[in-house]
Amino acid sequence: MLTTSELVSRIRGANGDTQEGLARRLGVSYPTINSWERGRSEPHPARRRELEDLAESLGIRAELSVLVIDDDPVTSEIVRAATRHVDASVTVGAALDGWEGLVACGAQQPNLLFLDVMMPGIDGLEVARRLPAIEGLEKMRVVFVTASQSADVLNRAASLGHAVLNKPLEFDQLARVMTETLDAQD
Repeated sequence: MLTTSELVSRIRGANGDTQEGLARRLGVSYPTINSWERGRSEPHPARRRELEDLAESLGIRAELSVLVIDDDPVTSEIVRAATRHVDASVTVGAALDGWEGLVACGAQQPNLLFLDVMMPGIDGLEVARRLPAIEGLEKMRVVFVTASQSADVLNRAASLGHAVLNKPLEFDQLARVMTETLDAQD
């Protein structure tokens, strides 16, 4: 879900409205719109619903950018399929190895990274250790995916990421992680 500030800003951008114009459209004062857009106050729930309805009519939805780094291309297809269970606009990028994934992280700046632990070349654990060197990824959530049952591997992955999911991956599990990531953006 978009914050009120993001919602107002995106509505104004999509509509070409000034704060005054949006205030007239919604029947509120200019200072009210200004306060909402600057994050100084929140609208009454009925007004929030009005903003959400207007955003929906303009085609504005919450957005989530996901990157999958896994040497098995099936994983990214499963993640793409799971996006149908998420109430948001989700884009999914994919990289088939750790090096390509690091480059994609820098270019795409995803909100959520599904990262395979075991890959040839640079593995997921090493990718995770290198992520802090990439500017702009401070808020990105890292979720490891693995078929490994090794306690050592699972513990190391848990210490480097936000969660660890076991393969085979399930749609509900993936959708829950995506929804939690959207909720954390608020």
